[in-house]
Amino acid sequence: MNILIPHTWLLEHLDTDADPKKIQEYVSLCGPSVERIYDIESDKVYDIEVTTNRVDGMSIRGIAREAAVILQQFGIKAKLKPNNLPQTLRPETEVLPLPKISNDPKLSKRLICVVLKGVQRNPTPEWMAKRLLQTEQNVHDAVIDITNYVTHELGHPCHAFDYDKLMRTGGEINVVEAKAGEKFITLDANEFETVGGEVVFKNGEGDIIDLPSIKGTANTSIDDTTQNVLLLLESIKAEKVRFASMTHAIRTVAAQLMEKNVDPNLAKDVLVRGAQLYQELCNAQIASEIYDDFPGNQPLKPVEVKLETIHEYLGTDAAGKQVLTTQEIISILEQLECTVTSKNQTLIIQPPSFRPDLTIPADIVEEIARIYGYHKLPSVIMDTQIPTEKQKGVNFTLENRIKRFLASIGLQEIYSYSMVSEQIALQTDSLENHLKLQNPLTDDRIYLRKSLIPSLNEILDQNSHISDLSVFEIANVYLPKKNDLPNESLRLSIVSTKPYREVRGILESLLAQFFVTNLQVTQNSDTTGTILVSENDKEIGLGIVTMQSNNRVAIELEFSQLLLILKTHPTYQSIPKTAIVTEDMTFTLPKKIRVGEIMKVMSEVSTLITKVELKDIYNRNYSFAITYHDPKQNIASDDLKPVRKKIVQELEKHQGILVGTV
Repeated sequence: MNILIPHTWLLEHLDTDADPKKIQEYVSLCGPSVERIYDIESDKVYDIEVTTNRVDGMSIRGIAREAAVILQQFGIKAKLKPNNLPQTLRPETEVLPLPKISNDPKLSKRLICVVLKGVQRNPTPEWMAKRLLQTEQNVHDAVIDITNYVTHELGHPCHAFDYDKLMRTGGEINVVEAKAGEKFITLDANEFETVGGEVVFKNGEGDIIDLPSIKGTANTSIDDTTQNVLLLLESIKAEKVRFASMTHAIRTVAAQLMEKNVDPNLAKDVLVRGAQLYQELCNAQIASEIYDDFPGNQPLKPVEVKLETIHEYLGTDAAGKQVLTTQEIISILEQLECTVTSKNQTLIIQPPSFRPDLTIPADIVEEIARIYGYHKLPSVIMDTQIPTEKQKGVNFTLENRIKRFLASIGLQEIYSYSMVSEQIALQTDSLENHLKLQNPLTDDRIYLRKSLIPSLNEILDQNSHISDLSVFEIANVYLPKKNDLPNESLRLSIVSTKPYREVRGILESLLAQFFVTNLQVTQNSDTTGTILVSENDKEIGLGIVTMQSNNRVAIELEFSQLLLILKTHPTYQSIPKTAIVTEDMTFTLPKKIRVGEIMKVMSEVSTLITKVELKDIYNRNYSFAITYHDPKQNIASDDLKPVRKKIVQELEKHQGILVGTV
């Protein structure tokens, strides 16, 4: 997500002598990427990409906070200016009653508001209009534009209600979930119908009066008659905002911010800053005390990280000499507004409320690394040259062709973690036969997988609402070797909810793309089979096929074995000098018959039989296309009579009954 930041606006929050080019260079090196600098309205405007987990950077003040810390690391004077906002607002005129507010702490972490009286619809001043245009926002008048301005400046959306309209509807704000089929009209006159589960504001009569954190409704919106305003900020749960915004395709700036967990502690500063601007630009007067319901006022969990871990990850303890001192580490974290205590060579870090992304030791290490500077971390030159010989068992061209073919016939390619949980590992083998990481990224995935199939099954479990789904992945599995690094084996795995024959058809079609047609499956049990291909009078094992307990079919192939048989072009075969004869035979077979074995029996009846294919199935009747060929002479129908009879005799041994006569 990108944000536009005018340089002169940034300097209202950042005290620095650095020019725009220096700010772009150093901030990009250690923080959010400053992709471009535009000249807009006689000012430099930064176009900055902020990652979705850093919503605290989606504002003027958020970028100023980042820049203040980063620039200091390069010896450049930089300091975040104080907000200088009053702690509270006091009524300046006759007090107007606040609406009756009923918040649900399960839906909204905070709800804060104040009443503003005598608001005048003055034009937006030139300086504010210029900044809104520089940041690609529309200009209306001051009453409307103030809310957009403070949102961009401080990073928390706010909303201005027409106070008198709100009070005429009953003077109530109830934070509730909508039921299915309720209608509301947004302030831009578009009508919507709820699907159920959206968080809405309702009045005492049950009418929707706002789609909070997304968009206002027409029945409480500002218009030309507005005289009094209720300035309100709410902190609806992020997943609820995302659900309502995506369901109704209302993608406002407010929704895009709030669905990323904006810090509710910002709300009061935004309220006070907004009220100040209403006083200055619209001659408004404060007409109530601040109402503040803050059930979500909970500090973030502290993170503990050993100093040894930090140096191990960053490589800063080179030859027993710490390149990065403990005091420097603590200083960096404190500049990021973390509270740090040290105990027994362990740092206990309390993140500030606007950094919910700091949850595990790796997050802390990453913050230290980026602020200190990746370019300043120790580096070691490789002992030898980069190898140039082609890696064995790898063919990226064939990998790409396989992926494209499977995707083209409807399979979904996925990428899953190489590390799996204990539960997933047990689906393949005992835990003792898996490699366990000593320093896993997360506590729930600590084993290196030995098969891709459980990972693909996990994906299907997470998408159980899709009844017809087939997924595949090409990735490594890790097979333990005693006193050595694991053997990394590249696999192609497919897991599908389709019937076995359709999944086998997928595999046969894939092999046919590479001119491989002599596929066999040897049944090991009722649920497993070995996939083989005959090549130069040898049987090459490709992998396994399994029937899963959840009515899924799984295939796992050794990629190195695939490379032995896949061809980039067909093998030349001369045109046969004698005729090829193909005829159909239909048999009634018992239930749960292994059709592959039946086809193998038929193909071994005579050397004249060159191919047996399953052509059609109706109930328990199976039609086979049988191809005959004698390279020395043409085959007459009478020559095939004994072969047909032999086929019937052999299938009768397997309880197969011919449909018709021979």
